[in-house]
Amino acid sequence: FVEDLPMWGYIGDVSDEDVLLGEVEGSKTYLFPHLHFKIGTNNGNIVSATVTTDSDRRVDITNSHKPTEVQFSYSVDWVWEKDMPWKMRMSRYHDSRFLPNSFEIHWLSIINSFVLVLLLTAFLTIILMRVLKNDFSRYMELDEETMEEEESGWKLIHGDVFRFPENSSLFCAC
Repeated sequence: FVEDLPMWGYIGDVSDEDVLLGEVEGSKTYLFPHLHFKIGTNNGNIVSATVTTDSDRRVDITNSHKPTEVQFSYSVDWVWEKDMPWKMRMSRYHDSRFLPNSFEIHWLSIINSFVLVLLLTAFLTIILMRVLKNDFSRYMELDEETMEEEESGWKLIHGDVFRFPENSSLFCAC
């Protein structure tokens, strides 16, 4: 980043050119020791920044057992960009493939989440229905047993409460 402007570039390369030439060494790893920065300015503000590498100045670092001395260097070009005001400096990066071009909806993730919620709801419903069915059947069995007990108890004589007893004159003598 330079002044919050993103920069990207390669610092090396893996080449399979030796395999194509028939050698058995396999791929080679190269390091680019020279970076070229191009900084664009407008009225003293940095409005663009890019970095490139010089593939002609690459160093072979394939053999990791042998220490290799690498001389790093860089160069900077300052370019005046009169058509790019400071407020519009990020507009150049919106067109880049490095950053997302637009708001992308990930439909697969949304569908996956929706199906997962439906499955979890179905599993929870099945489990709750089984538990409630067992509890309800136990409750109904208890209710039938208590009704049988109640019919043999006070419900049998509840009509006798309002009936006059036999020999009521004996009760009135007191």
